Amino acid sequence: MEGNGESTLVPDNSVVALLRTSHFLLQNWNSRVGASCVDIALDPRHPKTMYASFYASQGGSIPPVYSVALMTSNMGRSWHYVPPPRGYSLVDFSGFIERSDGVDVVYSHNIFFPPKPGQTSHIVAATSQTGGESWMDKRLTCSASSTCVIFGPQAPQGACGMSEWQQSVLAAPHGVGPSSSLWRPAGEVPSVSQCGNQQLVATTSGDEFLVDRSRPNALLYTHNGIQWTTVVLPKIDGQPVGGRQNGQTMTFGANGLLVAVSGTPYATAESLQVLVPGSNDWCSANAALPTSTKKNPVSAIQSSETRLVVVFVAPIRTAQGKEVTALTYPLATLRCRV
Repeated sequence: MEGNGESTLVPDNSVVALLRTSHFLLQNWNSRVGASCVDIALDPRHPKTMYASFYASQGGSIPPVYSVALMTSNMGRSWHYVPPPRGYSLVDFSGFIERSDGVDVVYSHNIFFPPKPGQTSHIVAATSQTGGESWMDKRLTCSASSTCVIFGPQAPQGACGMSEWQQSVLAAPHGVGPSSSLWRPAGEVPSVSQCGNQQLVATTSGDEFLVDRSRPNALLYTHNGIQWTTVVLPKIDGQPVGGRQNGQTMTFGANGLLVAVSGTPYATAESLQVLVPGSNDWCSANAALPTSTKKNPVSAIQSSETRLVVVFVAPIRTAQGKEVTALTYPLATLRCRV
């Protein structure tokens, strides 16, 4: 397919109408942009189900800026809200946690700051085993075979250019006892910037990688949720990978590739760069992004087991003339451009 993404994942009109009906749409919001996607999560057992969060306000005024969780079970033809757990509201949404058997949709009552050292807390989530047809509330636990590391609740925020909002990074011991539901700060990395694009990626060996291009060291990993090790990455186009404050994102592909966005948002068209395991240099990916990313840059990239999903700040027009908010690229054919 030579990088020609195919799937339109976020039809703008239905999301805008839903936010407007619920009085979540920001007043005077750019009518062409409509709704801005913040994050996405894929359900590995239900390939047609996708979760996404969108910026929202209460009554149209900001700050603070909230996020609300929506889902589609038909690849974007229709959307509806994820039902929050008992005692929580739609604007209490605070993030997604992807698991091998589904997606946990996390909610909290406005936790603004990371916990203090030694402090622990419980986290409540809504989860579905049926691709969103039915839901149940749960207390988030660590059921893996090693220490779990997650992002803590994402609090409503003000203007990122005026303040540095922090989101906690939490860890919990594995097991089935009460201690597995007690989350504490993750040692040497207790928080990340809430204004950037970060990802936590677990490996089969029990390590947890933090991908965060806003940090000078953009890639770190931990095995115990306390000590972290920095991975030194080669430069992209002569520039360090870390220390990027304009929201450029990076992710691990399920095929082991490290994929990063290259370019300058709103100044140059963006492209995908690939770092192959064992290589000392990045290479241009054979998956070409539309040239219109100069005006509408990439807002998020995410990998499922079979595809790379690229989400844009606003709808863009592809070389085939289609207007889309997201594109998918098969991981089986993603490689360095020859």
